[in-house]
Amino acid sequence: MTSLYPECPENADLAFAAPTLLFRQQIVKALGYVVLFFILYVVLLLAALALAVVLISGGIWLFHTNPAWTTGVLGLCLTLPGVMVLFFLAKFLFNRHQQANPYRIEIFADNQPGVFDFVARLVKDMRIRFPEKIFIVPDMNANVFYQSGLRSLFRPGHRNLEIGLGLINSVNISEFKMLLAFEFAHFSQRSMKLGSYIYSVNKILYNMLYENDRWQEAEHRWRYGGGLFGFFARITTRILNMMQYVLRKIYAMINRQYLELSREMEFYADTIAVGLSSSAIATSSLRRVEMAGYCLDHCFHKLSELSDQTLRFSNIFTVQRALVQYYAAQYHLEPDAAGLPVITDNYFHNFLKSRVQLREQWTSHLSREAREAHYIQADISCRINTDSAWRLFNIPEKLQEQMTARVYRLTPQPQAIQFAAIAPAAYISELARRHQQYEYPRMFNDYYDNRPFSDLYSRQPLQLPPEEMQERNLQTLYHPDVVWRMRSFFRDRQDAETLQAISSGQFQTNYFEFDGQKYSMPRARQLARMLSEKVTSEMTWLEEHDQDAFRYHYTKAAQLNQDTAALVKEKYAEVLRYQEMGLQLNEQVFRIIHCISQVFNNGEQDSPSVPVLFGELSTETRKFQEMVEKLSAAGLLKDFPPEMAVKLAWFREQNNTFLHGMDMVPDYPAIQELHEICSAIMEHFNNSVILLKKSYLEFVLTLEPANNNPG
Repeated sequence: MTSLYPECPENADLAFAAPTLLFRQQIVKALGYVVLFFILYVVLLLAALALAVVLISGGIWLFHTNPAWTTGVLGLCLTLPGVMVLFFLAKFLFNRHQQANPYRIEIFADNQPGVFDFVARLVKDMRIRFPEKIFIVPDMNANVFYQSGLRSLFRPGHRNLEIGLGLINSVNISEFKMLLAFEFAHFSQRSMKLGSYIYSVNKILYNMLYENDRWQEAEHRWRYGGGLFGFFARITTRILNMMQYVLRKIYAMINRQYLELSREMEFYADTIAVGLSSSAIATSSLRRVEMAGYCLDHCFHKLSELSDQTLRFSNIFTVQRALVQYYAAQYHLEPDAAGLPVITDNYFHNFLKSRVQLREQWTSHLSREAREAHYIQADISCRINTDSAWRLFNIPEKLQEQMTARVYRLTPQPQAIQFAAIAPAAYISELARRHQQYEYPRMFNDYYDNRPFSDLYSRQPLQLPPEEMQERNLQTLYHPDVVWRMRSFFRDRQDAETLQAISSGQFQTNYFEFDGQKYSMPRARQLARMLSEKVTSEMTWLEEHDQDAFRYHYTKAAQLNQDTAALVKEKYAEVLRYQEMGLQLNEQVFRIIHCISQVFNNGEQDSPSVPVLFGELSTETRKFQEMVEKLSAAGLLKDFPPEMAVKLAWFREQNNTFLHGMDMVPDYPAIQELHEICSAIMEHFNNSVILLKKSYLEFVLTLEPANNNPG
């Protein structure tokens, strides 16, 4: 198996490049904040302990010097809060934040020698220790981790390696080496180890200060338990909350410094990883992981839907691979010898990323584009092992099926139901059928996808003059550049709304990125104003272009005869009518779902607000019933599947009170049924709108000469 290990490239001078002076200065500054936290932590801890000792000692001394029931009560009143301070301190200090991934399956060298030999060669090249344990999980990550707890602040535990089978399913052996090297790189040099230590400290302190569930549960139970315990619990928790407040202020400085440091850490981890592989390998690994990650997420999201049809995957990873191949074919990407897609630059031209990026709590990964630029600049070459990474594993199919079974065990499933396995080919066939059913003709280059038709209000004549018709055709109206400009408009409109939300405080963040540049929160308002001006201008352009496209198709029809022109106008008007009704239907469904969420989140069945909440739900449901009747009478609701038609008939007969008897017991099954029916009707109607649009677009294509109509 060791022969599968790709040797290091000869020109890998960057593999162990030393971090810059600025990076080391950031490390020192971050460590300074950590030391400051510990000093303050110890001072507060000793003060709290001293208070507890004084209270307990005072209570004992008072009763000991003058034994009586009054001094006993007073002594207990002093002793009890002291004991509670010690108890809550223990809960607060020794928080055991559960990080165990329930999907982990440990593998061993006896059963998987290829994986262990491969990792052994890599850690030898990187001059680090072999992981204590190696686990497999069902996701897309390769991750080095160790248990985080209070002891880890002073002595990190043994590192373990977690390998995602979705990742193995997506890359070749050389790419797998690069991705593992990136994870191991955080422990390969002294300064990088310190950076990883600060990451771990940051996470441990966050868990202790913000996610200490055991302490919060005990505090809540005692505070609201009533009696003497409840009274003193309130006093005790106020003391400890003051400690938390001070520590959180210091932690905020640690976290801010960590965010400054983390990007440098990622940059140097990438430097080491590309030095141990090559520029081409590093680039292709990122691209394949991004595409395959989308496909694996798709599979996980479909588990519930398939379960409702009593279907399940016997091997989720074969479906993931089939999906990758399907989407690669959709975007005309050629496979390599291992059947993995070769993802070119042109593939990414189909997508527009948001210009606004919010930082996450723990990670500040560089964008894929920035990382690829770094790889290209490194200019390292190496012979690529294009064999699938599965070659490192013994009996991969057995591992895949074992992991799939674990996923299903940990996913809520209906009981006592016999499930049938759906083959990857059958699943992809059904997916392709649905895509084809709702796919618009390719001639329009996705111009009308995922957006409504414009409501045309024009004082201009519908027919274009002959000289303007000579300047227009399908290729110019729906040119890829036009579509890209339209997509940019929608992207910028969403980004402008995000910037407005940041400036108004709806998104709690101190920093954000815009076009790759870091900005503080106050700059969001200025950027939002600038972007909104551009959005307004582009909206005018898009409205005019939509109108121009319709006038072109109308004129083409009029050149045949007026009846055809009238039919174009009628079909377009029908789409607008459906769109308007669909918008009203969607809004009504969202109001019902909002009411349902309030009912389920209320939690107090005897609360005075219950009748009010159910009254609102009943009112909105009756409005929805009236809307359904109106749509049915107008012929806008039709072609329902048989099972949906039965549910709809049941729904029309309900009185929509959702409360039973004098005790007003909530009818939760009926509420759940309402949720399903509303969602199903909304989806069905929205799909009907898509099919109407498709019918219109297919019709206007028939007006083109045969040699001008490839769609």
